[in-house]
Amino acid sequence: MRMVLDIPDELASVLHEVEPEKTKAVLVEMVCGLYSRGRITGGKAARLLALDRMGFEGELAKREIPCHYTLDDLKHDAALARS
Repeated sequence: MRMVLDIPDELASVLHEVEPEKTKAVLVEMVCGLYSRGRITGGKAARLLALDRMGFEGELAKREIPCHYTLDDLKHDAALARS
């Protein structure tokens, strides 16, 4: 699916001039924001950014966004570690 966003001209002009690596930074900010609001999971966020779990958690740490790690997550990880 492709989505078109209606953004203010001032922001569009800034984004238009942004170098490719900075465009990636905008995507990272968007995905981290969605994660912090509980709109997407950490796994989904990492996949969207083509990062492994540790890489995504590093991006969260840079932004002081806490990880959403539940007791169920811990049980799942413990089961994986035992197998």
